[in-house]
Parts: sequence; C-alpha cells; structure tokens
Amino acid sequence: MADVGIEARDLRIWGDFKAKPHFYAPLKRLIGPSTKVFTMGSCFALEVRRALQRRNVNVYPDYLSVKYVLGHSQFSSFTERCEFQPHYDTFVIKQEFETALGLWKNRRECLVKYSGTPTNKQLGWDTVYQDPYRKVTWARSAELLMHVVDQVDRVVTEGLRQADVIVLTLGLTEVWQSTSTGKYFCQQPRHPGLARFQASTFLENYNNMRATLDMLFDRYPDKQVILSVSPVPLGSTYRDMDVGTANTESKSTLRAVAGQICREYSSNVTYFPSYEMATCMDIPVFQEDHRHVLPEFADRVVAGFLSCFAKE
Repeated sequence: MADVGIEARDLRIWGDFKAKPHFYAPLKRLIGPSTKVFTMGSCFALEVRRALQRRNVNVYPDYLSVKYVLGHSQFSSFTERCEFQPHYDTFVIKQEFETALGLWKNRRECLVKYSGTPTNKQLGWDTVYQDPYRKVTWARSAELLMHVVDQVDRVVTEGLRQADVIVLTLGLTEVWQSTSTGKYFCQQPRHPGLARFQASTFLENYNNMRATLDMLFDRYPDKQVILSVSPVPLGSTYRDMDVGTANTESKSTLRAVAGQICREYSSNVTYFPSYEMATCMDIPVFQEDHRHVLPEFADRVVAGFLSCFAKE
C-alpha cells in the first residue's frame, strides 16, 4: 500500500494518523509515458528524476548533453558527467528561471576569477574562472567557461519549454549574496569576501517563489508544478546557534512558504509531503551520517509520489 492516500480512518485526527501514518495528497494524474517532467531543487528532485527515467519518462534539464573538455573546464563533478545540478534554495532557483526566460541577460559580467586558492591547487590551474551561481562550474578561461554556461542555459531553457510538469524541491534558507552583483551564489564561496552570508526570511523565500511562478505562468500558463521540501538536514550552519535549531527554523520556513504558495496557486501548484514522510513516520529514514536518506526510504517516497501523480 502506498504511503500517500486516503484511508477509512480520519486522517485529521492525530491518534488515527499515528496508528498507521498515511499522507493525503490530491490525486492529480499528471504523469504518463508521454509526459515531460522538469526537476529542480534539492535531493528529492533527483530521486524523482531517476524513478521517472526508469519508467522511460522524458526528464529535463538534459545536463548530460553539456559538453566540455576535462582538464580545461569542469561541470558538477571531477570524475563523472553531470546528471543533476542541485539548486538548494529559492534564490538560485529564481535566478535559473530568470536566465531561462530571458530576464537575466548579463551573466557573463557576473562570473568570478581567482587564483592562489585550494581550488587552483586541486585543479592544477593558476587561474580559475567560475560561474558561482551553479555548483562546480569552472574553466581555465572566461571563454571556455561561457561555452559551458551557454550550454547549461540552453538545456534549462529548453527543459522548461518542453516540460508539462515541473517538480521543485526546496532545501535550505542559509544563502550567500554576491558583494559585487547582488546575485546569490549556489553555496559558500571558495574565496573570502566574494559573498556575504544571509539567513533568509519567510518573506524573502515567499517572494522568490511568487516571482518564480509568476515568470513561469506568464510565459507558460498551463504548466503544472509539484512543490516539496527536502527532508535532508543542514550539514552545518553559518549562524551563531547549533545546527539542529538552525535546521528546524530553515525547514519550518520553507514548509510555511510551500503551504502559502500552494494555497495561492492551487490551480497550477500541488504540494507533495516528502518532508512529512521523513519526519512523521516511525521507520528508518537516514543513512549513518544522519543526513542523506536511505535508498529504501527514497524508493518509498517516490512510490508515494507516483501513486499520486502517475497516470494508470
């Protein structure tokens, strides 16, 4: 039996719910063999992507089509081609949509250059050019980097255009804002002084999601969005508090944002309770690092996702 569904018991009552936790999500048969699905965000989006690929569903963005020369450029990994590019927060998700929809036009001017850092030593390059708004996107020259950046722009743009359904997973609220451009890095910069830390608020994340969806629906009014919150906790915090407290505030903020957004955009946006499945069920969820989910739990969540959204 799937973890998401409507049982005879009253799921609005805590005792009935805890007797055998089941999660209610609206049944929207959005995904079939011919459906094209775009995934972006934190880890759960990758699990959905892989599950749909096993069902021969077309998934986007097609990062595997991005070509570069190892030893001169790098995209996402030192040893493997990029299958999925993580976007942990609403700021970088919004920036990707701005780029894909033609609203951020000066990305070339926002690249960074540095030398004498551990990354230079790791890559064996005296000078490193980086697109800090995407994870691990580097090259030995600005032109080589823009060759990669332009390809990533293309696959994200094409993915949004092609997709019928867009899955967005929100990960965290601790972000890094560029001190020169005001844009947001995908993670802590590798060179001090390039970006300032920010513990983002409910209102900032809410406004980011509104702006992202308004951009999308202005261009593509019939797209359907599935929104979720990642259960993977913060690996560390940059705030003056313990990581457990910081993680609770971060996830609570994003869950509140997701709830409000789904109420306001109810005809096009549906919430899926992946976070709740990790936090409300008395089953093993995390690996030994207590952060990344067990493969069997990921399979269970994806099965619930498909039970709600896959066409028979």
